[in-house]
Amino acid sequence: MSFFGRRPTVGGYWGTRVQSSQEVAQTMRAFLDDLEAIDPGLALPWVSTAEFDKVPADLSVDGLVRIFEHSRSKEMGYSDTPGPGYDVDLSPEDGTARRIIARVGGLETSAPNSVRVSLPTEKDVPPELRRLLEPDVGDAIMKVIVKHWEPDRARWSIGDYLDLQPRVRGQIQVGWETYFHSGVTFDRSALPQSAAVEELPTGTLIRLGDKPMEVDAADIVAVRAALGYPV
Repeated sequence: MSFFGRRPTVGGYWGTRVQSSQEVAQTMRAFLDDLEAIDPGLALPWVSTAEFDKVPADLSVDGLVRIFEHSRSKEMGYSDTPGPGYDVDLSPEDGTARRIIARVGGLETSAPNSVRVSLPTEKDVPPELRRLLEPDVGDAIMKVIVKHWEPDRARWSIGDYLDLQPRVRGQIQVGWETYFHSGVTFDRSALPQSAAVEELPTGTLIRLGDKPMEVDAADIVAVRAALGYPV
């Protein structure tokens, strides 16, 4: 079993995209606004892990600029040259297992640029937040990631699904929902019966049924085969 096991994460990933702190702060603020519109459980007084006193972070555009610039400052071991990108790691004050992690605006070196929204597991989610695991919420989070960050690929997944797939550079990892940009080809006839295909303005979204936490392993493997990967 994966270290992450049943923890759901919705993540978008892309290659080199060098941006200013102002650009990524404006995108992040618009992204957070759309997350808040999806569900009250995503409208939080987020705390930045960069703030040791654990007070709510200033997530205005100016506040985000300060967080991003600090993340790649000389104090954090970086120079003023373009390339490293910017980091932010947000979690709720109450400690409930939700998290937003962004590594954006830089070169793709050992890891891609990415934005991830982590959700509670079935075991640690309080009853009033169980709706965050519903398919309509997960689908909406996926689409605002695609809308604001324009990733090359994205997925709603849990560790158990990722355990079914080798980690090969350049391959798309498949989840309950899997997005890839328009330049990726796949064999629709090879998709499993559970698959629904939705064309978005910038790419394709494949959804495997309506139970995000209960996708059959065979369906994950079938989507990989449709993408032309050895299975």
